[in-house]
Amino acid sequence: MKKNNYFLKITALLFVVILSNHAFSQKDMVQFLAAGKTDANKFAAYYTQPFLNTFGNNMNNGWYSTAQPLKLGRFTITIGTTGSFIPKDEQSFVINPAEYTTISTTGNQPVTAPTMFGEKVSPTGVFAKYNDGTSALSFPLNIPEGSGVNISPLPIVQFSLGLVKGTEVMVRGFPKFEIEGYKAGYIGIGVKHDIKQWIPFMSKLPFDLSVIGAYTSAGLDIVGGNFLEPEVNVANPNKMDYTTQELNFKSDAWNLNLIISKKLPVLTVFGGLRLSGSKTNVDLMGNYPVTILSNPTVASSKVISHVIDPIHLEGSGTQFGINAGLRIKLGFMAIITEGTFVPGGYSSASAGLNFGFFN
Repeated sequence: MKKNNYFLKITALLFVVILSNHAFSQKDMVQFLAAGKTDANKFAAYYTQPFLNTFGNNMNNGWYSTAQPLKLGRFTITIGTTGSFIPKDEQSFVINPAEYTTISTTGNQPVTAPTMFGEKVSPTGVFAKYNDGTSALSFPLNIPEGSGVNISPLPIVQFSLGLVKGTEVMVRGFPKFEIEGYKAGYIGIGVKHDIKQWIPFMSKLPFDLSVIGAYTSAGLDIVGGNFLEPEVNVANPNKMDYTTQELNFKSDAWNLNLIISKKLPVLTVFGGLRLSGSKTNVDLMGNYPVTILSNPTVASSKVISHVIDPIHLEGSGTQFGINAGLRIKLGFMAIITEGTFVPGGYSSASAGLNFGFFN
C-alpha cells in the first residue's frame, strides 16, 4: 500500500507539472490579491492567457499518424509530445496604470512584462495597494518571470484499437483519483472511420481517407492548500477558515478532422484539415487573508482583511488548421512527426513513437 501511495503521489505531482507547463505557482497568484479582485483577475488574465489558450489546443494534437484505421484486434501505443507556438505579441503585455484601480507604476508610466511564455525577466517599479474602502496598504509587486521558451508543451500517451467496418477507437489519459490534497483526472477518446469505403468511385483508389473526432477533458483540484496564511503578529478580528483555499483547473477540448494518407513500404505520408476548439478555466477559491492598514497614515496599524474566491480565469477559442506529417515504420515501432499550421491562431508541432501491431 505504501509503495502504491508513493506511485500515485508521483503521478499527481507530474500531472501538476503538465498542467502548469512551468513554474506558475499559487504563490504567483495570491500575491496579487492585495490589489483586490478586479485588478488581480485582470493582471493574472494577461499573464496566463497564452497558457489558457494553448493547453486545450495541445490536447487536440497528435491523435493520428495515418488515415488508415487499424484492422480488427490490432493495436498501437503512442508516446510523444506536442507543443503550441506562442505568437510574438502574446509573449509580453503592457501594465498600463490607467487600466487598473489599485495597481500603479513608477511615474505612472506603462511597464512591459512577460507572459508565462515570455522572457525570463521580472520588471520592477510596479506597486499594489489593497483598499477595502476604509484602509489601504501599498507595496511593490514581484512580477513573475516568463519561462523563456515560446512553446507550450504537453506529453501524449495514447492507446489505439482496431474495430470492425474500418473503425478505430483511441484513448488517452487516466481515470480520476484523489490523494493527499490532489484530485486529478485526464481522459480523452477519439474515433477514426474510413469513409472511402462508402464512396463507390473512390473505394479502389490507392490512398486512405478518414474522418476523426476526439474529445478530451483534464482537471486538477489542489485542496486544503493554505496557499496564503495571515501575517504573524497582526490583528485578525474576523478570523476565517483558511483550509477552504483551493486551486481548480479544468480544460475541455474537441476536434474534427478530415485526413488523407498514402502508405508506402516503410513511409506513410499524411495530411488533413482540422476544426478544433477548447475551453480552459483556472479558479482560486476560498478565504484569503490580506494585510492592510487600519489607519493609512500609521505604518504600525496593520490588520487582516479578507478576499473570498478571488480569481477566475478563462481561455477559449475555435480555430481551423492544416495538418501534415509522416510516419516511418521500423518493424513493431514507428517514428512520427507532424505539424499543424493555423492562420492567425496557434500553430503546433508533434513528435513521438508508435509501438504495436500495425496493418
